[in-house]
Amino acid sequence: MLFDAGGTLIELDFEFIAGCAEQHGVALSPGALRRGEVVARQRIDQGARQAGRVPGRDADRRFRYFSVLLEAAGLDAGRAAPIVEQLEASHAESALWRVEIEGASAVLAALRARGLVTGVVSNADGRVEALLRDRGLTQHLALVVDSHIEGVEKPDPEIFRRALGRLSLDAPRTLYVGDIYSIDAVGAWAAGLTPVLLDPLGGYPDADCATISALLELLEGF
Repeated sequence: MLFDAGGTLIELDFEFIAGCAEQHGVALSPGALRRGEVVARQRIDQGARQAGRVPGRDADRRFRYFSVLLEAAGLDAGRAAPIVEQLEASHAESALWRVEIEGASAVLAALRARGLVTGVVSNADGRVEALLRDRGLTQHLALVVDSHIEGVEKPDPEIFRRALGRLSLDAPRTLYVGDIYSIDAVGAWAAGLTPVLLDPLGGYPDADCATISALLELLEGF
């Protein structure tokens, strides 16, 4: 079973983002920011549908991603830019996807104990393995594939194939758990894997793939 990292095993530090907004005189709750992120993910999917592909590189989409997240959380569009610039600077210094998602460590440990091979395939910037290690997650992972190091990003099936090859896994027998349909589900399908979307706030009610509201649901049936 392979996993995405950001949004699947580790999530944005919403408390920190709320603190950044407060420095600019804006009150945004972590809960509102979390809901705003659902909208930001949906915008990526909308762009992919309109263009016929996921537009740009992951790093190129981040500024817009943060802008949409903040606006969807209740911020006036005209006030977003300085906060996003601060978030970008903070992310460059210390990645903002850094909070373990509830149940991540326990689920990975349980899957490994049941004999499953687990690994990560992530669109990242070269830091994802260290981030996962700092949170004690790499002890449960056989492999971490970082798009920055590989030079190829999801949804390109090549990055999935590299992970499968290094772990000697059979694609039809492998699940891929992610959080953005146009990147994770579409990419997994293209490589022959079965996608599962982590969707705790119900952002994908009509998804044509399996969805779960919490990582612990992965333990059902394994």
